[in-house]
Amino acid sequence: MTQAALFVTAYGRPAAEVLCERVAAAKADDPLAAVTVLVPTNYVGVSIRRLLATGALGPVTTRGAGVAGITLLTVYRLAELLGAAGLAAAGRRPVSTPLVGAAVRQVLSDAPGIFAPVVGHPSTEQALVHAHRELSELRPASLAVLERQGRRTREVVRIHRAVRRRLEADWYTEADLMAAARRAVARGSTMLDDLGTIIVYMPEDLSLPAAGLIRAVAAATTVEVVAALTGVIQADADVVRTLRRLGLRPPAVPGTAPPVVHEVVSVSDAEEEVRSAVERVV
Repeated sequence: MTQAALFVTAYGRPAAEVLCERVAAAKADDPLAAVTVLVPTNYVGVSIRRLLATGALGPVTTRGAGVAGITLLTVYRLAELLGAAGLAAAGRRPVSTPLVGAAVRQVLSDAPGIFAPVVGHPSTEQALVHAHRELSELRPASLAVLERQGRRTREVVRIHRAVRRRLEADWYTEADLMAAARRAVARGSTMLDDLGTIIVYMPEDLSLPAAGLIRAVAAATTVEVVAALTGVIQADADVVRTLRRLGLRPPAVPGTAPPVVHEVVSVSDAEEEVRSAVERVV
Protein backbone atom coordinates (compact mmCIF):
# COMPACT_ATOMS: atom_id res chain seq x y z
CA MET A 1 0.00 0.00 0.00
CA THR A 2 1.40 3.41 -1.00
CA GLN A 3 2.04 5.80 1.88
CA ALA A 4 2.11 9.57 1.97
CA ALA A 5 5.47 11.33 2.00
CA LEU A 6 6.21 13.11 5.29
CA PHE A 7 7.91 16.50 5.71
CA VAL A 8 8.43 17.70 9.29
CA THR A 9 9.12 21.31 10.20
CA ALA A 10 8.49 23.92 12.89
CA TYR A 11 5.31 25.94 13.29
CA GLY A 12 4.83 29.38 11.78
CA ARG A 13 6.80 30.68 8.84
CA PRO A 14 8.96 27.53 8.43
CA ALA A 15 5.84 25.40 7.90
CA ALA A 16 4.45 27.83 5.34
CA GLU A 17 7.77 27.86 3.49
CA VAL A 18 7.88 24.05 3.32
CA LEU A 19 4.32 24.06 1.98
CA CYS A 20 5.31 26.54 -0.71
CA GLU A 21 8.25 24.33 -1.67
CA ARG A 22 6.01 21.27 -1.96
CA VAL A 23 3.44 23.15 -4.03
CA ALA A 24 6.21 24.38 -6.33
CA ALA A 25 7.58 20.84 -6.66
CA ALA A 26 4.12 19.54 -7.58
CA LYS A 27 3.50 22.26 -10.15
CA ALA A 28 7.01 22.32 -11.63
CA ASP A 29 6.78 24.12 -14.99
CA ASP A 30 2.99 24.05 -15.21
CA PRO A 31 1.34 27.04 -13.45
CA LEU A 32 -2.09 25.45 -13.94
CA ALA A 33 -1.22 22.03 -12.53
CA ALA A 34 -3.77 21.00 -9.91
CA VAL A 35 -2.64 20.94 -6.27
CA THR A 36 -4.99 20.45 -3.33
CA VAL A 37 -3.97 21.55 0.16
CA LEU A 38 -5.89 20.01 3.07
CA VAL A 39 -5.89 22.57 5.89
CA PRO A 40 -6.92 22.03 9.54
CA THR A 41 -9.42 24.93 9.46
CA ASN A 42 -10.83 27.38 6.95
CA TYR A 43 -9.02 30.18 8.76
CA VAL A 44 -5.69 28.51 8.04
CA GLY A 45 -6.81 28.12 4.43
CA VAL A 46 -7.50 31.85 4.05
CA SER A 47 -4.18 32.77 5.64
CA ILE A 48 -2.04 30.42 3.57
CA ARG A 49 -3.85 31.34 0.34
CA ARG A 50 -2.96 34.98 0.90
CA LEU A 51 0.68 34.14 1.61
CA LEU A 52 0.99 32.01 -1.51
CA ALA A 53 -0.77 34.61 -3.66
CA THR A 54 1.50 37.46 -2.64
CA GLY A 55 4.66 35.53 -3.44
CA ALA A 56 6.05 36.34 0.01
CA LEU A 57 6.99 32.69 0.45
CA GLY A 58 8.58 32.46 -2.98
CA PRO A 59 7.28 31.38 -6.39
CA VAL A 60 5.03 28.35 -6.64
CA THR A 61 6.11 27.67 -10.22
CA THR A 62 9.10 28.47 -12.36
CA ARG A 63 6.92 31.10 -14.02
CA GLY A 64 6.10 33.13 -10.90
CA ALA A 65 3.77 33.41 -7.94
CA GLY A 66 0.00 33.05 -7.73
CA VAL A 67 -2.57 30.49 -6.64
CA ALA A 68 -3.94 29.30 -9.99
CA GLY A 69 -4.76 25.62 -9.80
CA ILE A 70 -4.42 25.51 -6.00
CA THR A 71 -7.47 24.33 -4.03
CA LEU A 72 -7.61 24.60 -0.25
CA LEU A 73 -10.02 22.27 1.54
CA THR A 74 -10.65 20.82 4.96
CA VAL A 75 -10.68 17.02 5.24
CA TYR A 76 -14.44 17.18 5.82
CA ARG A 77 -14.94 19.13 2.59
CA LEU A 78 -12.79 16.60 0.72
CA ALA A 79 -15.01 13.84 2.08
CA GLU A 80 -18.08 15.75 0.90
CA LEU A 81 -16.70 16.04 -2.62
CA LEU A 82 -15.97 12.32 -2.74
CA GLY A 83 -18.81 10.75 -0.79
CA ALA A 84 -21.75 13.11 -0.23
CA ALA A 85 -23.36 12.44 -3.61
CA GLY A 86 -23.67 8.73 -2.90
CA LEU A 87 -25.24 9.36 0.50
CA ALA A 88 -27.64 11.91 -0.97
CA ALA A 89 -28.67 9.42 -3.65
CA ALA A 90 -29.58 7.02 -0.84
CA GLY A 91 -31.80 9.69 0.72
CA ARG A 92 -29.49 10.46 3.63
CA ARG A 93 -28.62 13.96 4.85
CA PRO A 94 -25.96 15.28 7.27
CA VAL A 95 -27.03 15.00 10.88
CA SER A 96 -27.07 18.05 13.15
CA THR A 97 -26.51 18.46 16.88
CA PRO A 98 -30.17 19.39 17.60
CA LEU A 99 -31.27 16.26 15.75
CA VAL A 100 -28.93 14.05 17.77
CA GLY A 101 -30.20 15.75 20.91
CA ALA A 102 -33.79 14.96 19.99
CA ALA A 103 -32.88 11.32 19.37
CA VAL A 104 -31.11 11.14 22.73
CA ARG A 105 -34.22 12.50 24.48
CA GLN A 106 -36.39 9.90 22.76
CA VAL A 107 -34.07 7.06 23.76
CA LEU A 108 -33.93 8.27 27.36
CA SER A 109 -37.71 8.57 27.42
CA ASP A 110 -38.12 4.97 26.26
CA ALA A 111 -35.35 3.42 28.39
CA PRO A 112 -33.44 5.80 30.68
CA GLY A 113 -31.50 3.05 32.46
CA ILE A 114 -29.06 4.38 35.02
CA PHE A 115 -29.77 7.95 33.83
CA ALA A 116 -33.35 7.87 35.18
CA PRO A 117 -32.57 10.19 38.15
CA VAL A 118 -31.09 12.87 35.84
CA VAL A 119 -33.04 12.18 32.65
CA GLY A 120 -34.51 15.70 32.56
CA HIS A 121 -31.27 17.59 33.21
CA PRO A 122 -29.86 19.46 30.17
CA SER A 123 -26.32 18.37 31.03
CA THR A 124 -27.32 14.73 30.66
CA GLU A 125 -28.43 15.27 27.09
CA GLN A 126 -25.36 17.39 26.27
CA ALA A 127 -22.98 14.76 27.64
CA LEU A 128 -24.67 11.93 25.76
CA VAL A 129 -24.72 13.92 22.51
CA HIS A 130 -20.98 14.51 22.89
CA ALA A 131 -20.40 10.85 23.69
CA HIS A 132 -22.43 9.80 20.66
CA ARG A 133 -20.26 11.89 18.34
CA GLU A 134 -17.06 10.43 19.79
CA LEU A 135 -18.33 6.85 19.74
CA SER A 136 -19.43 7.26 16.12
CA GLU A 137 -15.75 7.21 15.18
CA LEU A 138 -15.14 3.78 16.70
CA ARG A 139 -15.35 0.37 15.06
CA PRO A 140 -17.83 -2.22 16.40
CA ALA A 141 -14.98 -4.19 17.98
CA SER A 142 -13.89 -1.12 19.94
CA LEU A 143 -17.45 -0.51 21.12
CA ALA A 144 -17.61 -4.12 22.29
CA VAL A 145 -14.47 -3.58 24.37
CA LEU A 146 -15.96 -0.45 25.93
CA GLU A 147 -19.12 -2.33 26.88
CA ARG A 148 -17.07 -4.58 29.12
CA GLN A 149 -15.58 -1.71 31.12
CA GLY A 150 -18.49 -1.28 33.52
CA ARG A 151 -22.16 -0.52 33.86
CA ARG A 152 -21.96 3.21 33.14
CA THR A 153 -19.89 2.72 29.99
CA ARG A 154 -22.21 -0.07 28.86
CA GLU A 155 -25.20 2.23 29.25
CA VAL A 156 -23.55 5.01 27.24
CA VAL A 157 -22.76 2.58 24.43
CA ARG A 158 -26.35 1.29 24.54
CA ILE A 159 -27.75 4.79 24.14
CA HIS A 160 -25.26 5.54 21.35
CA ARG A 161 -26.39 2.47 19.42
CA ALA A 162 -30.06 3.26 19.98
CA VAL A 163 -29.57 6.82 18.72
CA ARG A 164 -27.73 5.56 15.67
CA ARG A 165 -30.52 3.10 14.84
CA ARG A 166 -33.04 5.94 14.97
CA LEU A 167 -31.04 8.18 12.66
CA GLU A 168 -28.97 6.09 10.26
CA ALA A 169 -31.71 5.42 7.69
CA ASP A 170 -32.16 9.11 6.87
CA TRP A 171 -29.10 10.87 8.29
CA TYR A 172 -25.34 10.42 8.23
CA THR A 173 -22.57 11.34 10.65
CA GLU A 174 -19.08 12.56 9.84
CA ALA A 175 -17.81 8.99 10.20
CA ASP A 176 -20.44 7.81 7.70
CA LEU A 177 -19.32 10.51 5.28
CA MET A 178 -15.66 9.49 5.61
CA ALA A 179 -16.60 5.86 4.98
CA ALA A 180 -18.62 6.82 1.89
CA ALA A 181 -15.65 8.83 0.61
CA ARG A 182 -13.32 5.84 1.12
CA ARG A 183 -15.71 3.67 -0.86
CA ALA A 184 -15.72 6.24 -3.66
CA VAL A 185 -11.91 6.22 -3.72
CA ALA A 186 -11.88 2.42 -3.81
CA ARG A 187 -14.21 2.51 -6.84
CA GLY A 188 -11.76 4.81 -8.61
CA SER A 189 -13.44 8.21 -8.30
CA THR A 190 -12.46 10.52 -11.14
CA MET A 191 -12.59 13.41 -8.66
CA LEU A 192 -9.05 12.53 -7.60
CA ASP A 193 -7.77 13.41 -11.07
CA ASP A 194 -9.12 16.94 -10.67
CA LEU A 195 -7.50 17.35 -7.25
CA GLY A 196 -3.97 16.61 -8.43
CA THR A 197 -1.25 16.28 -5.81
CA ILE A 198 -2.76 16.42 -2.32
CA ILE A 199 -0.79 18.06 0.49
CA VAL A 200 -2.00 17.60 4.07
CA TYR A 201 -0.90 20.79 5.79
CA MET A 202 -0.24 20.84 9.55
CA PRO A 203 -2.60 18.05 10.65
CA GLU A 204 -3.37 18.42 14.35
CA ASP A 205 -5.79 15.82 15.66
CA LEU A 206 -7.40 13.83 12.85
CA SER A 207 -10.13 11.38 13.80
CA LEU A 208 -9.74 7.72 12.90
CA PRO A 209 -12.27 7.97 10.02
CA ALA A 210 -10.56 11.08 8.62
CA ALA A 211 -7.12 9.46 8.84
CA GLY A 212 -8.54 6.36 7.15
CA LEU A 213 -9.78 8.48 4.26
CA ILE A 214 -6.39 10.11 3.75
CA ARG A 215 -4.69 6.72 3.81
CA ALA A 216 -7.13 5.49 1.16
CA VAL A 217 -6.46 8.55 -0.98
CA ALA A 218 -2.69 8.07 -0.58
CA ALA A 219 -3.08 4.57 -2.03
CA ALA A 220 -4.74 6.04 -5.12
CA THR A 221 -2.85 9.27 -5.80
CA THR A 222 0.13 11.36 -4.64
CA VAL A 223 -0.24 12.58 -1.07
CA GLU A 224 2.28 14.54 0.99
CA VAL A 225 2.06 15.56 4.64
CA VAL A 226 3.64 18.74 5.99
CA ALA A 227 3.57 18.33 9.78
CA ALA A 228 4.70 20.88 12.35
CA LEU A 229 6.25 19.94 15.69
CA THR A 230 7.35 22.04 18.65
CA GLY A 231 9.93 19.64 20.09
CA VAL A 232 7.91 19.36 23.33
CA ILE A 233 6.54 15.84 23.82
CA GLN A 234 3.29 16.87 25.50
CA ALA A 235 2.55 19.61 22.98
CA ASP A 236 3.26 17.34 20.02
CA ALA A 237 1.20 14.38 21.29
CA ASP A 238 -1.84 15.04 19.05
CA VAL A 239 0.27 15.51 15.93
CA VAL A 240 2.33 12.37 16.63
CA ARG A 241 -0.84 10.34 17.15
CA THR A 242 -2.27 11.69 13.89
CA LEU A 243 0.87 10.80 11.95
CA ARG A 244 0.72 7.25 13.28
CA ARG A 245 -2.94 7.04 12.26
CA LEU A 246 -1.82 8.04 8.77
CA GLY A 247 0.63 5.15 8.77
CA LEU A 248 3.63 7.47 9.06
CA ARG A 249 6.54 7.24 11.47
CA PRO A 250 7.17 10.52 13.34
CA PRO A 251 10.85 11.39 13.71
CA ALA A 252 12.44 10.24 16.97
CA VAL A 253 14.08 13.66 17.22
CA PRO A 254 11.81 16.38 15.80
CA GLY A 255 14.71 18.61 14.79
CA THR A 256 12.98 21.72 16.13
CA ALA A 257 14.13 23.50 19.25
CA PRO A 258 11.48 23.81 21.99
CA PRO A 259 10.23 27.40 22.43
CA VAL A 260 11.75 29.39 25.25
CA VAL A 261 9.59 31.43 27.62
CA HIS A 262 10.83 35.02 27.91
CA GLU A 263 8.01 36.48 29.96
CA VAL A 264 5.11 35.30 32.13
CA VAL A 265 2.08 37.56 32.50
CA SER A 266 -0.45 36.92 35.28
CA VAL A 267 -3.93 38.41 34.75
CA SER A 268 -7.22 38.28 36.62
CA ASP A 269 -9.57 36.95 33.94
CA ALA A 270 -9.97 36.11 30.24
CA GLU A 271 -10.87 39.67 29.24
CA GLU A 272 -7.75 41.05 30.88
CA GLU A 273 -5.74 38.32 29.14
CA VAL A 274 -6.98 39.54 25.76
CA ARG A 275 -6.27 43.19 26.61
CA SER A 276 -2.78 42.31 27.75
CA ALA A 277 -2.05 40.35 24.57
CA VAL A 278 -3.37 43.14 22.33
CA GLU A 279 -1.25 45.74 24.13
CA ARG A 280 1.88 43.71 23.41
CA VAL A 281 0.99 43.20 19.76
CA VAL A 282 -0.03 46.79 19.07
